[in-house]
Amino acid sequence: MRTFLSAYTIRIEKKRDKNHKGNHPPNYCRLNCFNGYDDLLNVISSFLQQLTTNKRNDVYNIYMKASQIQDDGRSINGLIESGIYGISSKLRDVDTDSITYKKKKSDAEVLPFYFLIYIPKDTNEGIMLLQRTGKYGIRTHFGTFLDKYFSEKFPGFAVEINTLVQEEIIKKILYGGTIKKLRCVKYQAPLDRVDGLDEGHEEIPYNMEIVLSGNKIPFMGKIQNFFNSKGSVKNLIELRDFNFDYDTVKVDVDLDGSLRTFDLGCLHRGKIYYDISDKVVIDSDDYPTFQSIQTITKTYLKEVINQIYP
Repeated sequence: MRTFLSAYTIRIEKKRDKNHKGNHPPNYCRLNCFNGYDDLLNVISSFLQQLTTNKRNDVYNIYMKASQIQDDGRSINGLIESGIYGISSKLRDVDTDSITYKKKKSDAEVLPFYFLIYIPKDTNEGIMLLQRTGKYGIRTHFGTFLDKYFSEKFPGFAVEINTLVQEEIIKKILYGGTIKKLRCVKYQAPLDRVDGLDEGHEEIPYNMEIVLSGNKIPFMGKIQNFFNSKGSVKNLIELRDFNFDYDTVKVDVDLDGSLRTFDLGCLHRGKIYYDISDKVVIDSDDYPTFQSIQTITKTYLKEVINQIYP
């Protein structure tokens, strides 16, 4: 499976009185003294320590355990194992078609996820980086546990976690790096469109790409117009000779020897993931080693910090 990093902002909002009328912008607090004296970094540290012993949420049937917690200045990082329990099932070996284990309701299939949280002083916005493995992540589960812990400790305040909108960061990476490839992607293209198999064959959906070399076509002007116009990504590149109606455009950018991939069709929805699959070291269980993902995530954090807090 591919390994990604997803970025989020973390804030604290002071709740307004129920009798307060009118629409007002959120009342965000300074993170290092959000109620006048408590530091969110210390609160998160205590929350993670609690996750080493109090590891279940029976309302949502979520198991979550923190381990290898490390403090580094104004940041904290470690691993979280997370999974769902509450449903019994059978585990079957697909090679032998035999049942190898009967899963009980109290069994949880857990996966490890790396996290890094940065809480700067004298600001109302922190940064949280979470690992994703394929389609699996911990954003929702982590937020559920943290919100419950925080609301019990500080009932007059609320934690807010949002996807980090990185359009400006992406622009700077695109303009500061070298575009290597531009890939026009069609999702679930039927197999017979390109293979021309005999009539009556089974059509198998798959993704199809047309790859254009960045050193042969001047993409930057087109991408600049795309950002400025906020137009559809389908109008970015015209492929008349191929008669290819693509769904999105992905750009591979080399920035100081690091290859980054951005899906331009997802920028305005904030669904930005940093693919680190080719950078992490995989252990015997097919998971990234702690040291390798820690090094990559800390480097990525510096990049985000330099853009948000120049």
